Amino acid sequence: MAEIRSLGKYPLLGLIGRGSMGTVYASKDPDTGTPLAVKVVHSELLRDTGDDFRALLRTEALAASALHHPGILQVLEYGEEKDAAYLVMEYSPGTSLQEHFNRHVRFSRPRAVNLMTQLLDALQYAHDRGVWHRDIKPANLIVSGEDRLQVADFGIARLESADTQVTVLGTPGYIAPESYQTDSVDQRVDVFAAGVVLYQLLTDTPPFSGTPDRIMSAVCHETPPAPSVAGHSSELRPFDPVVLTALARQPTERFASAADFRTALLRAQAPTPRAARRP
Repeated sequence: MAEIRSLGKYPLLGLIGRGSMGTVYASKDPDTGTPLAVKVVHSELLRDTGDDFRALLRTEALAASALHHPGILQVLEYGEEKDAAYLVMEYSPGTSLQEHFNRHVRFSRPRAVNLMTQLLDALQYAHDRGVWHRDIKPANLIVSGEDRLQVADFGIARLESADTQVTVLGTPGYIAPESYQTDSVDQRVDVFAAGVVLYQLLTDTPPFSGTPDRIMSAVCHETPPAPSVAGHSSELRPFDPVVLTALARQPTERFASAADFRTALLRAQAPTPRAARRP
């Protein structure tokens, strides 16, 4: 795609980043000068998956363009041109959470809870409208000034009413167990992935690691160490049941909603009242 300098009316001005699904370029609206981002889907994905995948991308554009929330980077347009498929998206000048992890940034518990509550608010908004993300991971969470978090790349969003059946999509380590076993998934796949993100924020380590096959086996059959154990901190104990509930292998044992997850997280963050002194 290096030889392509524009798609539709949008110039490709510089590389922002590359991911498993596509390459993201800086752009701008030539009519208004508004900064934008253009995600160009990898050509091999289009070649290997054919019309079903193109239909999925159109579904994303339809789903994400209807989401208007400060915690969600909106998809503005979907197009196909020059044997390429692309999405025009709102631009954020922030840094992905993955980049923070790569730099070994340590997150305090209040900061981790602040970022997570924003994520869960955005997910609940999308879920209330019948849309779940299906690829929540640190690379898709953009953190800008004053720790404002926005969810990027509804690249494999699934409309609740969609008839399209898809194979396993997502990123190993964040894919919920049921996604390996069935196409019949719901919003709880995002709850699971958000639980993985919270685990990393609290412990500085992912709950599942290794090769994709090893990760799949661990996700489907193993319970990771509690955050207080992995993070070597007794101060994390109030968060242990919250995180492990979010990471439950059975969807029915997980939080039923992002809102329920948020409530439990805030309760764990609240200071424990001291026992009243006897007179």
